[in-house]
Amino acid sequence: MRLPTKQLINKIETLSKDLSHDQLSNFLDIINAMTALVEDASELGNPDSAAKIKEAPVIGSVMH
Repeated sequence: MRLPTKQLINKIETLSKDLSHDQLSNFLDIINAMTALVEDASELGNPDSAAKIKEAPVIGSVMH
């Protein structure tokens, strides 16, 4: 599912209101990791940049 930017921001803000400080920190870590994945995926189409992509470190499970 792809959302317009304003709608995505609104959903993130709504979700984050109900999270504890630790949960919010973990959530933002996940968002950052997903952003890095998207950036890496966009580089895959560029042969010069594809060799520079590093594997993201595994932080741990998000399931509790």
